[in-house]
Amino acid sequence: MKFAPGLDLFYAEPVWEQIARLGELDALQMEGHLAKLADLVIIIVESAGTLTELGAFSLSDPLRRKLLPIVDERYRGDTSFIANGPLKWIDKESDFKPTIYVGLDIILDAAKQIEDRLKLIPKSKTIKLSDLAESPKHLLFFICDLISVIYPATMEMISYYVEKISPTVFASTINVPTLVGLAVAMNLLRAHTLSTKSATDTFYSPYQSAAANRPFHHSRLLYLENQRAAHYWVLTTIPAAMEVMGKLPNVA
Repeated sequence: MKFAPGLDLFYAEPVWEQIARLGELDALQMEGHLAKLADLVIIIVESAGTLTELGAFSLSDPLRRKLLPIVDERYRGDTSFIANGPLKWIDKESDFKPTIYVGLDIILDAAKQIEDRLKLIPKSKTIKLSDLAESPKHLLFFICDLISVIYPATMEMISYYVEKISPTVFASTINVPTLVGLAVAMNLLRAHTLSTKSATDTFYSPYQSAAANRPFHHSRLLYLENQRAAHYWVLTTIPAAMEVMGKLPNVA
């Protein structure tokens, strides 16, 4: 979801829906990995669950610097543990401090404040990585480029290719299903649950069929369109692949 020019907004819940059935992470672990990939984490403190999330995230040094809590105006000046613990800690160390207080029933009144905090996000710059495991964020975009070549792809296929291309990813704490779920939540990928003659599985494809034309990673010696064409030709020789492609829109 586009929130401001050059920025994307995504919610944790859709990611959880995508990967919960895999049973690899609990909710807190999932959101911890998710937040590590984000430049800014906005928490609207409106329930017991978000209070727990606020407390848990504030305990992490890297996450604490990314947090921006939005709290109901009636709690401004409160002397509770939350106010004197996580919120005070965040207001001291977050790059997006201080906490925004606003009536949650008129939260749009805080739009200007949120916009000002978004401007504090560091501008992206071109970097070169010797190992994809060094940056989960860059690995996420690499996976999107990979899927634009090999789709329709199951999670097993994606993990296989990533492991072959960058074995150190699987020796790190990075969770590939979490990254794929995040890409779905950000409308970079689509997830399709399909039943075939052999089984029911989830297949992933680019959100836009022309994704190979606009890769996230650029190289003068690598053209994803050509790679996609070669891979697609191989898929047309496999009956099971043709069955799946026949059920998906815009797979060419």
